[in-house]
Amino acid sequence: MGMQAALHVLYPPQCISCSAPVISDFGLCSDCWRETPFIGGLVCDQCGVPLPGSDTGERVICDDCMTIARPWGQGRSALLYRDNARSLVLALKHGDRMDLARPAGGWMLKAAKPMLQPGMLVVPVPLHWFRLLRRRYNQSALLSGRLAGLAGLDHCPDL
Repeated sequence: MGMQAALHVLYPPQCISCSAPVISDFGLCSDCWRETPFIGGLVCDQCGVPLPGSDTGERVICDDCMTIARPWGQGRSALLYRDNARSLVLALKHGDRMDLARPAGGWMLKAAKPMLQPGMLVVPVPLHWFRLLRRRYNQSALLSGRLAGLAGLDHCPDL
């Protein structure tokens, strides 16, 4: 029996949201998976908001992005900020749940994959020094590091 198998016997994998038993580490149980609002299908090419209809591969822009100048070219999100997703984000941000960066980085990669290109530099949103002292870590740097590692891109946490 390998070390990982022994650890799973002593500490079986648990849902990252509710602690129910799951098959693999850093996963969601079926109930929490259903309660987590992942974004899929047709999205605005500029801001990533979900749109009605089917994804045909054509560039589609939402009404807001047609009327409001955005300071970015493209953006994506893996989850809608509600229900279980909100709880997970707040747990990472304020609850010392740094372990959540591992699965969240994977979800972010899936959402961002269409716009990632070789040679891109992944940079986190800077955190004010006072908030960094209060939280003890920059959750954005954890997420961007995981995303960069999974995508094989360079990461600069202190730009």
